[in-house]
Amino acid sequence: MKTKNIIGEIEKIVAPFLIKLKKQDYVAGVVLLGGLGKRRFIDEFSDIDILVFIWKTHTLKFPLPFEFHYNQDGRFMEFNIHQKVLENEERTDFWDDFKIEAYSRGRIIYDPTGRIKKLIKKKTKFDAQKAFNRLIWIVQQYKWRGQIHSIRSCQRGYAEAAHDLLNQCSELLIEGIYLLNKRYLPHKKWSLVYLDEMRKPLNQLKNDFKSAMIIRAYTLSDIKRRLRILNKVYEIILAEISKKYKNFPSDPYVYYYKNFIQLNKQTKIDVLLNEFHKYINNKDFDKLKGLLCFNLIDTRAKLYKETSLNSDIKEYKNVIRKRDKYGSTKKN
Repeated sequence: MKTKNIIGEIEKIVAPFLIKLKKQDYVAGVVLLGGLGKRRFIDEFSDIDILVFIWKTHTLKFPLPFEFHYNQDGRFMEFNIHQKVLENEERTDFWDDFKIEAYSRGRIIYDPTGRIKKLIKKKTKFDAQKAFNRLIWIVQQYKWRGQIHSIRSCQRGYAEAAHDLLNQCSELLIEGIYLLNKRYLPHKKWSLVYLDEMRKPLNQLKNDFKSAMIIRAYTLSDIKRRLRILNKVYEIILAEISKKYKNFPSDPYVYYYKNFIQLNKQTKIDVLLNEFHKYINNKDFDKLKGLLCFNLIDTRAKLYKETSLNSDIKEYKNVIRKRDKYGSTKKN
C-alpha cells in the first residue's frame, strides 16, 4: 500500500516561509527540490528540501542551518536547506550525478536575475560522450562482476561476496537504464521508483529487479538463479545500446582498457602484432602477443633476434617468414 500524497497541505504550510525567504537581500534564488519539485509528491515521511542560492557578498548574513524542524497543528516537518553561493556554483565545473538529477527535477520559484535558470540549464545538460563512456564501463564491468566473478567467488567459498557482486550488478544495470534515457542516477531511494518513467522496454524491468534482489540461499544454484534474471535485463540493455550507438565497441573491455587505462591507445607491440593477423589463428595470435609482451619485444629487429634465442618464439619462425614473403619486409 502506497502512502498518501499530501503536497497540497504541505505547500500551504511552507508558503509563508518561502514568501519571507524571497524578501531577504542575501537570497539570489530559490529552488524547490524533492517532492516539492517536479515530482510533486510529498507524504508523511518526506523532508522539505529547499535550495537557496546566496549572493557571495552576503554569505555571512545567511542565518539558516541545513536542518531544522517545524510543527504546525500537529504536522511535524523536517526542513533541509541546501545552501549554495551562486557565484561559486557558476565557476565550478563539476556537479556529481546525484546533484545533476536532483537539480534538473527542481522547480525554480525565485530567480530575479535569471541566473539560476541559466546555471541549472547549463549544469544539468546531458553529456552524451560521458554517458557513452560510462555505458562502456558498465557493460564490461557487468560481465566481470556478474557473469565471471560472482561464480568464481561462490566456488572459492565466498557465497556472500558472490551475492554482493550481483547486488552491484543490479545497480550497474539500473544506471545503464537511466543513461539510455538521457538521465543520471537519482538518490538510491528513488532509483527503482523512477524506472516507471523510462521509455519502453526499459520501463518494464522493475519486476525482474525485484526477483533478482531476493536471496534464497548462499549456494551456487541461487547465485545462478539471480544471474539468469540479471542476464535477461543485461541483454535487453545491450539491445537498446546497439540501437542507440552504432559505434559501440564489440569488445567493451578491450576498448575500455585501451582508451582509459593504457598510456598509449596503440602500443608498439600492437603495431608489430598487426602484421601477423592474417597469417595466424586467434589462439596463436594471443599466445604470440603474450610472448612479445613478456619478452618486451616491440620491434622487428628484436623479434628476429629473439627468434634464434627463444624456443617459444622460435616456433613462429615460419609465420614470420610468411609475413616477410607476403607482407612488408622492412625492418625497424
